[in-house]
Amino acid sequence: MAGDPRPRNLIIGTAGHIDHGKTVLVRALTGRDTDRLAEEKERGISIDLGFAPFHLSDGSTVGIVDVPGHENFVRNMMSGATGVDLALLVVAADDGVMPQTREHLAILELLGVGRAVVAITKTDVAEDDLVEMVEEEVRELLEDTALGGSRIVPVSGVTGRGLDELKSALEEEAAGVRVKDEALPARLPIDRVFTLRGIGTVVTGTLWSGTLVEGQRLEALPSGGEARVRSLQVHDEPRERACAGERVAVNVAGAARESIERGDVLVEPGLLRPTFMVDARVRLLRGAPRALRRGARIRFHHGTREVLGRIYMLQGARMEPGDSAPAQLRLEERVVVAPGDQFVLRSYSPVTTIGGGTVVDPHPVKHRVSDPEAVRMFGLLEKGDDADRVEACLGRSASPLAQKALVLECGLPPAVVDRGLSSLLSSGRAVALPRKEPAAYLASGAAEHSRSAVLAELTDFHAAQPLAGGMAKETLKNKALAKWDGRPADALLERLEAAGEIEILGNNVKLAGKGPAVTAEQELQLASILEEIGANPVSPPTVNEIAEGTGLSRRRVSELLALAENDGKVVRVSPDLFFTGEAIRDIESRLRAATGPDGITVSDFRSAIGTSRKFALPLLEYFDRARVTARVGDVRKLR
Repeated sequence: MAGDPRPRNLIIGTAGHIDHGKTVLVRALTGRDTDRLAEEKERGISIDLGFAPFHLSDGSTVGIVDVPGHENFVRNMMSGATGVDLALLVVAADDGVMPQTREHLAILELLGVGRAVVAITKTDVAEDDLVEMVEEEVRELLEDTALGGSRIVPVSGVTGRGLDELKSALEEEAAGVRVKDEALPARLPIDRVFTLRGIGTVVTGTLWSGTLVEGQRLEALPSGGEARVRSLQVHDEPRERACAGERVAVNVAGAARESIERGDVLVEPGLLRPTFMVDARVRLLRGAPRALRRGARIRFHHGTREVLGRIYMLQGARMEPGDSAPAQLRLEERVVVAPGDQFVLRSYSPVTTIGGGTVVDPHPVKHRVSDPEAVRMFGLLEKGDDADRVEACLGRSASPLAQKALVLECGLPPAVVDRGLSSLLSSGRAVALPRKEPAAYLASGAAEHSRSAVLAELTDFHAAQPLAGGMAKETLKNKALAKWDGRPADALLERLEAAGEIEILGNNVKLAGKGPAVTAEQELQLASILEEIGANPVSPPTVNEIAEGTGLSRRRVSELLALAENDGKVVRVSPDLFFTGEAIRDIESRLRAATGPDGITVSDFRSAIGTSRKFALPLLEYFDRARVTARVGDVRKLR
């Protein structure tokens, strides 16, 4: 990027067999000894990751990760290969290609490292013809790989032979490395955690994407601890800002040492969530020792994390060496992955690298054996555009998802989700509820299913209760839209009302044009009930008393009275007491006349209208609700 003071933020990672001179070569290139552990110095091998800055001729500095070569420490090697842009493959002239050379090469390929420089080391202890033989052996090894044609440079970390040529080769390859995206959310897989006296918890790693700045709030997943960036270092130099592709040391505040561990990922809050299952395109190495059967136990390596799990092919019962197939990985611990992330698979026992793959869906459902819909959805997520991938994630949810929730569901960056949503809304493949921001989104198929559920519930309600004016809105939402939040549910009902399919009457909902269906017999029953209530204007019978007197069920009496209430023929004073409208107007008039400046007591009110306390108290509470009176201590005063 023109004018960028950091023209190439990248990581060079060493790879190669044990004792082939990786650490000596890094020291010769950088002047720094990456063996930092006492045990490493004592045993003469690298056990954990080492890091050193490598200065390019244009003044920029890149990081070199020195990884262990011993088979027992391949797990650490994979942690070091996380975020590597350019491989420095090391092969000793006096030893040639060895088992870990091949395994490290396979891991680099599986992690998508497409550029490399090969250093033939220890040329000071090998004859020239042997060096040439090893060069030819390396060319043959790389021939059918993504690193075929890589430049090979004979060197000696002891005498300095070939070091200038190696530096030049590394610079040339570095110039062609694709710059990591700083516009994406920050993501930092943690490969070291330690505490410094007077400073606190420090974590290190290679920043996969985005930027980190002082004061930034992050979360460590999957542990879930929150943290704040107190300070940053890149290549041992303080920085206010670290960028994608750089080796970073982060002093985190608000997080205790025990709350963060190697294998965690520092991410911007609300963008990723841990998962136990991953759908992925899996590739089994041609050199894998055996076929991989459905349900086989595997070791899943992603970023700096290793977890055990099992693999289940979406089609077929096994994968042969060299095969590539969609599969679901069911893991024993949570991982933090996003679509497009690459990983490595190793066999459970004996432990060896057998394959790897690319994450397609970070939050799949558990698939049945040979489920064609799972295969179709996998293809949509793997090959589809932004809209296809967002629609697939939306389609898994029976309830609307806000944009932030959709980001977590998809594992995709917010910008990708926004583009996908815009396309889906404009093409009618998704709906927004409500239409204005902030909205929740629903796939059009799920929206149609929910619409049908609402109409079906109302149809059943009207059939079961033909006298009812409508179904309580909250009851309808609880039945038809059980998993929905209130705001999107109300928005859907409003959408259906605007379409002329339902009517919303206060707290009730009914099908459009649907009203109470009263038979001639029911009209006679209602007339009898109203006559009985009207015969006792200030002390009408209760619902139970009416039911007993008429021989009707309590439910039928309640339905008929609700119908009369909707028509304004009666007023509900309490759940069991109804008065005629004329009686309520007369009682209110007498209440106003009997209430003096100091108010009126229940006893005085009872005397004024000529009734008992059983009716007087509910009536006063009704007038309180109607804002005719206000209770002040033991009296009511007119408002």
